Amino acid sequence: MPRPRIKEVDGKLYFFRFTLNQRIQHVVLFVCVIVLVLTGMPLKFHDREWASWLYKLFGGIDVAPLVHRATGAVLLALFAYHLVYVARAVWVGSLRPLIRDGELTGRSLLRVLLAQPLVPNLKDAKDIRDLVKYLLYLSPERPKGDRFTWKEKADYLAPFWGIVIIGASGLVMWNLEVTTSVLPGWALNYAFIAHSEEALLAALFLFMWHWYNVHFSVHVFPMSSTFITGYMSEDLMIEEHYLTYVEMMTAAGLQDRIRPMHGVSPAEWDGEGES
Repeated sequence: MPRPRIKEVDGKLYFFRFTLNQRIQHVVLFVCVIVLVLTGMPLKFHDREWASWLYKLFGGIDVAPLVHRATGAVLLALFAYHLVYVARAVWVGSLRPLIRDGELTGRSLLRVLLAQPLVPNLKDAKDIRDLVKYLLYLSPERPKGDRFTWKEKADYLAPFWGIVIIGASGLVMWNLEVTTSVLPGWALNYAFIAHSEEALLAALFLFMWHWYNVHFSVHVFPMSSTFITGYMSEDLMIEEHYLTYVEMMTAAGLQDRIRPMHGVSPAEWDGEGES
């Protein structure tokens, strides 16, 4: 039985965002990333006092490397699964109907790929521009977010680069004897640098950019529960995804309950979700 797109609990509306499958993938992802950071960063900063203490929590030199490699293997398996998951979604939702109707061409394929909800588009560029104008008091209106904002797309697409670089370099260093029988010795140096620096960059991006947006921002503190329940509160939908909010409310026949964007006074709002 499909879950309702909008549900009401104690007079409050909640909007469906993520399936159980997607939420499980996210949990596996963030658990793997946290464990990898905790077992990897002590090696990069081995001369720090906290590094030795932290490494010992994971069993020290005898156990921590095994934990790191096993977790890395799980993360690579998740990445492979997600690629299949996305490919299947595009196939079932977009490509198979085109093939059935005899309309699949190179142009239509490109159009389908560019139209996927998490692919950056012109609206994202305009939203960034409009946000800068709003923050600089050059415009009184904030950009209205769609199903996925440019910030969420950056969060989603970043691992496609990071996991490839970190995973490939990690595999190179996993078994040095096998690697050096195939690759020249300098490849180990490049792999170590790529693995270490990209891991640090990924950790900084996740723990500063992503965690701020989903945990520490004033709109969600102490955290958004969407990754647990799959539903987003009406207040957060209005704040982050106003266009989708209006669309879902209209489709559900709740036009009379549509609220204006935050910061827009009733006098400035025409009652139809636009300011």
